[in-house]
Amino acid sequence: MYDHDFEKRDLRFLKRRGKLEIYLDILFSIYKLAGRSWAKITRVMYMTNLNPKSLKEKLQELSYLDLIIWDERGVKLTEKGFSFLKEINTIFEKYKIHPIWHTKVYD
Repeated sequence: MYDHDFEKRDLRFLKRRGKLEIYLDILFSIYKLAGRSWAKITRVMYMTNLNPKSLKEKLQELSYLDLIIWDERGVKLTEKGFSFLKEINTIFEKYKIHPIWHTKVYD
């Protein structure tokens, strides 16, 4: 007997992530690792499954948008970044979207 669900699951993993999904993965991984404190960049890299060059580019872009602070201590969400995550989380809950990170953002 042929299992169609198994085929869909295989194809889902072949799909590449879009820019927005990568940015959200980075922001949620920072939140999950450290909350409002500093997260180690290496841990963020492992959680988001990005290579160092790609992560550095994305962190620069998020820093430019003032969503994160990034320096030798690591990476940290700004107030703007934290507010952004809360809004995204609210939207996901409202439309019953279940992202892969399954992390609620609390004050």
